[in-house]
Amino acid sequence: MAGDAYVLIMAGGGGTRLWPASRKRRPKQFLPILPGGKTLLGATVERVLGVAPAERILVVTAADQVSEVQRTAPSVPTRNIVIEPQARNTAACIGLGAVEVLRRDPEGLLAVIPSDQYVSKPAPYAQALARALEVAARGLVVTVGIQPTAPETGFGYVEMGEALAGGAFVVQRFVEKPDRATAEGYLASKKYLWNSGMFFFKASRILEAIRAHLPALGEILDQIHARPAETAALYPKAPSTSIDYGVMEKLKAGEVAVVPGDFGWSDVGSWSALGTLGPAGADGNFTLGESVTHDAHGNILYAEPGRLVAAVGVSNLVIVATAEAVLVLPKDRAQEVKEIVRALESSKRDAYL
Repeated sequence: MAGDAYVLIMAGGGGTRLWPASRKRRPKQFLPILPGGKTLLGATVERVLGVAPAERILVVTAADQVSEVQRTAPSVPTRNIVIEPQARNTAACIGLGAVEVLRRDPEGLLAVIPSDQYVSKPAPYAQALARALEVAARGLVVTVGIQPTAPETGFGYVEMGEALAGGAFVVQRFVEKPDRATAEGYLASKKYLWNSGMFFFKASRILEAIRAHLPALGEILDQIHARPAETAALYPKAPSTSIDYGVMEKLKAGEVAVVPGDFGWSDVGSWSALGTLGPAGADGNFTLGESVTHDAHGNILYAEPGRLVAAVGVSNLVIVATAEAVLVLPKDRAQEVKEIVRALESSKRDAYL
């Protein structure tokens, strides 16, 4: 018998993919980049309120980001902000949230949702989450896969197997980011979905899986469950690994299911993805903040308050102006922002991170 449904929103992160607007203390989920000045985290909380009430929505974040969570998601009770003493990747983050749910409800169901994704169709999104929770209540580990619309090489994929009750399918395997030719084959086969990074299970079930496949992490989480006052000392000892690599890819066939979803999803993984979050102007420029253009087309222009971006005779660029830095690059090389972040890290220019 399953208990109540809880939502765990992962809201940590290093703030690199939308640098220089996103920074270590203010990752992209806290930026007002959605229409109307909304943040990704605030929009995520609004969407999942149809799945669970505010008192059953938990947010895991770093201690220095708590104030940003409170500012951008005021409906989340303060006691539901779970502080991660040190970033240890998604397996430990999810395990910590599952321990908190287990304290509140030993039979509790858990929906794990990244905080930094965009959804344009909230109604089918809520329906997909509800279906995934129904399947998870049967003891399965469940993910929601996104119907692919292009041969994306920047996403992981999920291969669907036989159909199950409730609109789900057996997961044949999780696939890492493919090359272009492989991605085109996946799209043509109609057997593959994009891996959304959303997971659903009983809290007790995921902790059982962590004990089986990441025993060192499982032992630390059991100690945290028994001695919550020692979380700050115990948690940094946890191994740093992703839930996909550490657990999902190691589960046996028949233990994992996927529910297909089609709800206008984007992981906002780069500046070029920003252009999908709202309408562009007649010249194809997508603008956030103050800008002025002349004979400029198809650009993404971002200016923080107090800054102005001006563009003349350029096309398909990303131009970002903040108080501390200016970024200019072609849209089709937006993923390479991480190289700038690495260069800043290696030269120890931490003030810009």
